[in-house]
Amino acid sequence: MSAEPSWTGAFSHQEIERTYAMLTVLEEDAAGPDRHFGMWTGADDPATVEEATERLTALVLSQLAAAPGSRVLDVGCGNGRPAVRLAETSGASVVGIDIDDRALAAASAYARQLGLGHAVRFQHADALRPPFEDGSFDAALAFESTPHFEVAELYGALSRVLRPGGRLVVETPYVRGRITPDLLDRIGPYLSLLNAVSLDPPHTHLAAAREAGLHITELRDLTENVRGSFGRLLARLEKVRARLADTLGGEQAGRLLAAFAGWAEAPEVGAILMTFTRTEH
Repeated sequence: MSAEPSWTGAFSHQEIERTYAMLTVLEEDAAGPDRHFGMWTGADDPATVEEATERLTALVLSQLAAAPGSRVLDVGCGNGRPAVRLAETSGASVVGIDIDDRALAAASAYARQLGLGHAVRFQHADALRPPFEDGSFDAALAFESTPHFEVAELYGALSRVLRPGGRLVVETPYVRGRITPDLLDRIGPYLSLLNAVSLDPPHTHLAAAREAGLHITELRDLTENVRGSFGRLLARLEKVRARLADTLGGEQAGRLLAAFAGWAEAPEVGAILMTFTRTEH
């Protein structure tokens, strides 16, 4: 069962809309343009946040097994960096969808900057109602985007647009163990800030995928590799506290940093990487 979104009262919709664009810029300052978790081999790994983020991106994209001429859908593509990297390194044709028009504009500009506008296309679309024909993609990617959706609906929508034998790769945070009121008190403000509606454990993903006709071929728990992302991101955001306060006001800036701190300091938060194959029938 999806976590009940009782965290939605932590920030108002107006506050989320007001702060999200600014927060996106600050996250890019703090974690690099990919804006995903990083991957470290251990506490003594000297990799920078940017290096670790690139490492995780490369791992996730490799699971797609995309080949020249294949067609890949990136769901919740954000600023499009992984989608562009996939097109550049694999020769695949990539379509990225999101509902954030600012991010889509940045993604398109980045693709054109690298001369890949012919290989990557970005469009405004609802991931639960993707405007594509059945079986029109060889692979699909959901890179830390599943918390924005009820996963049963999402897997059903993505299975529909995958060809038989096509791959779906999902990398996502999840809660290890039981979701308790105390845990929601600690991580709820961050989830509210992201407009998250679910934070499902692996078995929920697997059940939803199976119901949608998707067979799990690999599951890898990345928790120990990505945990370092949260504290490092918080430390970098603390360094730009003054910019936050100037833009949002001191009280709101403090609430935002407290939201990040609650997430960063919660050992219950993990991450998984799953690869599915659409069944032939």
